[in-house]
Amino acid sequence: MKAVIMAGGKGTRFTPLKPLVEVCGYPSYYHVMRTAKNFAEDIYLAVTVFSPLIYSDFPKVITSGKGYENDIYEAVKKVGIPVLVFPSDTPIIPLESVELLLKECKADICSLVNFGDYVGISLWRGYNTSNFQDIEYSGSKIFNINTYQDYVIVKYLCVEGV
Repeated sequence: MKAVIMAGGKGTRFTPLKPLVEVCGYPSYYHVMRTAKNFAEDIYLAVTVFSPLIYSDFPKVITSGKGYENDIYEAVKKVGIPVLVFPSDTPIIPLESVELLLKECKADICSLVNFGDYVGISLWRGYNTSNFQDIEYSGSKIFNINTYQDYVIVKYLCVEGV
């Protein structure tokens, strides 16, 4: 199994440095990478020329930056399937949520939904974008850091030891 961590956006809602914001003492993408290592042997950062991680030493794929969905498709095509896709701005991912995604996925593309919201975590088993399935995880809340308010909440969770 492979994993792609999407870390190439422009960060217009929060900051272009979003993958690098400190969460619980480490950059956000680092937490996502630690989670991905539980499920994947090969992990790639998907970046655009806008990403501060383009110069990192990590294995990476460079996407065109034409939008999140397009960049996911480009990254998945470049690394091949099956592949888990994670956004770099979800630093606290319960392992059981990814285990549920892997267990329940029956379609080409399965997306993790948390309390009715897409969190950007998906499993690609094929390329047919019309063959998709939502997998609902109703355990703890998975936070995307898209705004400063989201960042404050996640920082608070660090203090609380979540």
